[in-house]
Amino acid sequence: MGRLDTWFDRLWHERLGRPYRLMKSVDVGDKHLTPVLLLHGIGRHGTAWRHVVDRLEGRPVRVVAFDLLGFGASPKPERIKYTTDDHAQAVIAAIERYQLVRRGRKLILLGHSMGCLIAVRVARLRPDLVQHLVLYEMPLYKGLPDKRSYRLRTNIYFRLYERVVTYRPIFKPGQGKRRAQKLAERIAGFTLSDETWRPFVRSLKHTIMEQTTAEDLKHLKMPMDVIYGTKDRVVIRGKTTEIFGDDVENITAHTIKENHGVSKKAGLFLSKRVLAAAGLNPDA
Repeated sequence: MGRLDTWFDRLWHERLGRPYRLMKSVDVGDKHLTPVLLLHGIGRHGTAWRHVVDRLEGRPVRVVAFDLLGFGASPKPERIKYTTDDHAQAVIAAIERYQLVRRGRKLILLGHSMGCLIAVRVARLRPDLVQHLVLYEMPLYKGLPDKRSYRLRTNIYFRLYERVVTYRPIFKPGQGKRRAQKLAERIAGFTLSDETWRPFVRSLKHTIMEQTTAEDLKHLKMPMDVIYGTKDRVVIRGKTTEIFGDDVENITAHTIKENHGVSKKAGLFLSKRVLAAAGLNPDA
């Protein structure tokens, strides 16, 4: 980043508090139809939703996916911490900039992995924008019941994550990768670079490890579909009433036989949940 860019970044974003502009990687369907916004997981980008988009294209919905802050074609600022609020405020600004909410049509917000945490935060900050949440493979680690199995799993994940966030890689051609870097790239789903390492590590620490999701969920009134894969080894699964409490009338829990990813099978299931949320026949 040059001196002029650095000066502008500090003035516009740091001093004036203006959010960074996210890039759209997907935008299909008429702008007057029910908007469906897709928020991808950590280290990925909007094209990770191809199996969902393929199923929804041509249906009476508008489907939009952003590259989240620090990933894909979106800005990768060096100064920010990549907290849940950093991500959520950028998403809210993009919703308004692209006028996704029109004529009283609220969003159906679909998140995967870290995208779930951001989706929940967006809904907490701006419930006027969101009519329904579809949360797939939500990595909920805080606010869980005091249960031994949950504590053990959380401790294991956090020990692994700590190895990643404290590691300082040196990206040089031909250099062998350290174990922590390999672990990070396995979580991300692709090879990390010098440019993407900082957003990845800071998002892992400040959005996933220091999450606010459990508290945010208590305040949400809109209907939610919470979906977990039975083969997923990245998130903690359990009974919905056990995790969220007895008052869960607005949460519908689902499980599918999937790993931690948006596969073709998961894309079919998720697209049906989105269509049902839009009041459409998912099997038509």
